[in-house]
Amino acid sequence: MRINLVTPFAEKDAAKALGARWDATKKCWYIVDVDDLTPFMRWIPNLDAAKDTGAAAPASPKASAKAAVVKTKPPVASKPAVEMPHCGCPVLPWEDCEHSLAKR
Repeated sequence: MRINLVTPFAEKDAAKALGARWDATKKCWYIVDVDDLTPFMRWIPNLDAAKDTGAAAPASPKASAKAAVVKTKPPVASKPAVEMPHCGCPVLPWEDCEHSLAKR
């Protein structure tokens, strides 16, 4: 039975040394048919959720049809709150130039 591991990048070598394998598609480490899970328990936060049963399809066809429909709103065009004309001074955007101080 396959069990997916939640392994931080810093601990990948330790998991590999214990026999874990890398799944490039799912981008996770996993173990298969391990008799003793004790060394891997720190990377298995929820044993039931970590088990990969291979049943990725939903139970009913209606559920898959509902899951496939994603409603999105069209993007909203936004304008800057205040448009400041650029005077041409070589200052950073958050700095005041000599012209902006004169306007105050």
